[in-house]
Amino acid sequence: MQTPKLSVIIVSYNSEAFIEKCLTSLQEDEIIVFDNASSDRTIQIIKKFTNIKLIKSSENLGFAKANNKAAEEAKGEYLFFLNPDTEVEKPLDELVNFYENTPNAGIVGPKLVLENGAIQPSARKLPTIMGAFKEYILGVKNAYSQYIPGGKPTEVEMVYGAAILIKKDLFERLGGFDEKFFLYYEDVDLCKRVKNLGKKIYYYPKVTIKHLVGATKSGMDKNKLNMESAVKYHGKLGAFILQLIFLIPRLRRHL
Repeated sequence: MQTPKLSVIIVSYNSEAFIEKCLTSLQEDEIIVFDNASSDRTIQIIKKFTNIKLIKSSENLGFAKANNKAAEEAKGEYLFFLNPDTEVEKPLDELVNFYENTPNAGIVGPKLVLENGAIQPSARKLPTIMGAFKEYILGVKNAYSQYIPGGKPTEVEMVYGAAILIKKDLFERLGGFDEKFFLYYEDVDLCKRVKNLGKKIYYYPKVTIKHLVGATKSGMDKNKLNMESAVKYHGKLGAFILQLIFLIPRLRRHL
């Protein structure tokens, strides 16, 4: 079998409501699904697809570690990390072509479109306390929160991990996703480390992917996980200051 150009990697967890549509939408030669110990019918649905390489975990390893383990099995020159609550509208060749023909590209993210047809804001500045202060206290738009760059390929500071393309050798050089993050901030951290190497992050809106935001149902407390990851990324003091900054606009509205 010829070595694939692209390996699509999906981490599933109780994804029975949408995993079939996701897998049906893919046309790539290598598709790897790492299942994080789903307790619903996710595994049975995946097994319907004879072209899928399924890796079953006996425990939920989290997003970063599961993707890293799947990436170790990938044969492609490029890795495309994709959430299971998505549908790819056309082959991903155009995304790869853009990466190959763009000097110093490190990560490329496509346009994400919500279920109602609206474009999902999926690019942002790398989150910092100063950025939060500028946006939430001084009113500077797009200094911290996510935004839509526009209709042309655009260099940005980061794109969301729901759908990202990266060269496998670069991913391996970086040591993959940082496994100290169980869920959330692993994409922030990866983009930051890519930029630290002098590589560029691009938003590429000519490839569109439908995204059901927050579709995965689980017993995990996502707010708690988000806070835990924020502390790991910003430090305890930084995360505390951020919470104070986010609180100020809410207090202003009630004055």
